Amino acid sequence: MTTAEPSADPGAEPLTLYCVPHAGGSARSFLRWRREMPAAVRVAPLEIAGRGRRTREPRHASLQEAARDLADGLEPSGRYAILGHSMGGLIAHELARLLTDRGTAPEFLVVAATRPCHLLSPDAYAPLLELPDDLLLETLAEHATIPAELVHSPMRALFVPVIRGDLELIAGYRPDLTAEPLPVELSAWYGTEDATTPPEVMADWQRHTRLPCRVDAFAGGHFFLHDHLEPVAARLVELALAGSTPRTG
Repeated sequence: MTTAEPSADPGAEPLTLYCVPHAGGSARSFLRWRREMPAAVRVAPLEIAGRGRRTREPRHASLQEAARDLADGLEPSGRYAILGHSMGGLIAHELARLLTDRGTAPEFLVVAATRPCHLLSPDAYAPLLELPDDLLLETLAEHATIPAELVHSPMRALFVPVIRGDLELIAGYRPDLTAEPLPVELSAWYGTEDATTPPEVMADWQRHTRLPCRVDAFAGGHFFLHDHLEPVAARLVELALAGSTPRTG
């Protein structure tokens, strides 16, 4: 993939983009991003305990605990932003709040294919946990919240426990809806073929930032981030370069 970068100061500091994967995913989801993202954005995938490089670590009891663990492992020293995909968007939002409270707010936050936390219905996920493995995977694939090829994957015995663990996290998620909106630019992204995140719902992320919330549509479904990387990368570069330009006014 080649993505033309907008004109920028060649001496500008690249922006580090911390990426939180979707339910059932791992940091490996963003390996292609690390290879193909333009130089203005330095991709830093985050690994949640219980998967990928951290498979042997115990899983977290809550999404907030997962966010605290990630925050404790980060010491941002330069320009950075956070992106989360699907369930990862909920963790990314909690992570942005923690880092802001610690005095190191991100330049911006991207929540992709993620319903606003105040419109989430965690109890709707509990019945899924009662389904046998085959029916669980078929149901999730039918709603396009996991790739269809996972249903018959020979590796399913490895990732089904991770998916179940993530569904438990979502079912048990109770965000603090009294918290002050973030003083951080927020972008809410959705796929035009993703029925779970229609534009009118994504616009409600405005509730969680004191700054304007930009809602962007991308071709594709729940996994548009990975299926259509070129326009996604172009938008990230635009955000990164906007943040590197001194504000006037």
